Amino acid sequence: MKPDKVSIIIPALNEEATIETVVRGLLTHFPEAEIIVIDDGSSDATGKLAAQAGAQVISHDHNLGYGASLRTGVEAASRDFVLFCDADGQHTAEDVGRLMEACDDVDMVIGARNQDSHVPFIRRPGKFILRWFANYLAGERITDLNSGLRIMRKSVLKKYLHLMPRGFSFSTTSTFAFLKTYHRILYIPITVHKRSGKSSVRQWKHGPQTLMLMLRLTVLFEPLKVFLTTAGILFAMTLFTFVFNTLESGTYKIGPTTILLGIATLLVFMFGLLCDQVSALRREIHE
Repeated sequence: MKPDKVSIIIPALNEEATIETVVRGLLTHFPEAEIIVIDDGSSDATGKLAAQAGAQVISHDHNLGYGASLRTGVEAASRDFVLFCDADGQHTAEDVGRLMEACDDVDMVIGARNQDSHVPFIRRPGKFILRWFANYLAGERITDLNSGLRIMRKSVLKKYLHLMPRGFSFSTTSTFAFLKTYHRILYIPITVHKRSGKSSVRQWKHGPQTLMLMLRLTVLFEPLKVFLTTAGILFAMTLFTFVFNTLESGTYKIGPTTILLGIATLLVFMFGLLCDQVSALRREIHE
């Protein structure tokens, strides 16, 4: 993909230490690309320095969030593809170029962080849990769920832009939305360097939020995945209580617990079928 078909969107909040270097580096390597910096209510000179470096700057009056910044950038982008890049200097122009080269025949290319990438040790257990849960809900292996470096076909992304949250889960949501609607995704290994400054991501706050978001997205795009699993667990408990009561009494016995679990199994299964129909209707509206 030629850079003249790409809008590079950089959300930035108080990144005056790195934003100028990031913008100048991208413009040096990709002078034909459209560079859009979203100054998300910074209290420093982030927006001014980005403009001086040659980027188109859109400023929020106050902090709206990472996802809201990306949505603003997508709405302002004039090219066929949008590429998201962090403002903290973690991503290299070389990796950006590799993603551009790979996006001709797919709808999304994700920069998958390799083993050499900087990941704080305290975040590794949380990332492992998120990755395992995401793989289960998606039904396939996701190499990198929430990488901040990715390129997408704008026409496809805009179909699901109304689903994108204002916070840090924009990347996770876009990955799930593309996967669950069977769009083509490619993973390209990248190396992420240690960021300059302090990250605003809080593991104990944003981790559970991301887990809940993935569950909601699965219910939205493929509700039977959740409801059938739950109904299966309830049905197994129903059989267990029936067998236990029978063995304990020496005769066939259906106790009140077995009845309640059986009713719960039926209700969850029927709710799953209903949600599946509603989900299909909602997807048709936006397709």
